[in-house]
Amino acid sequence: MRGDAALLKVDLDRLIAPQRQRQRPLDYELWPEHALAWDVYLGCATQWVKAVGLAGVIWEGLNYPGVEVVMRRYGVPPEREDEVFAQLQVLEEETVKLLNQRRK
Repeated sequence: MRGDAALLKVDLDRLIAPQRQRQRPLDYELWPEHALAWDVYLGCATQWVKAVGLAGVIWEGLNYPGVEVVMRRYGVPPEREDEVFAQLQVLEEETVKLLNQRRK
């Protein structure tokens, strides 16, 4: 990603807030075919649907209309929309499990 940003003369430190950069692991392995879905997943950080009740916060999943906006704004090609969305749903499902597990 840094290489692409350098070619486009984009300063990633200005594009991605430093506070957010610190929240990510310093190293992880990401297959190239999953990179776009991961970018969309990170872009959907404000699209989580939560329910609040006596049991506390229950994470329900992503707001799909918001996800569509993120996919469009991130330039997901039409021929990859279904693939990226399916990968995003896997990330969503695992995230919901982890977030709801915390409250038990």
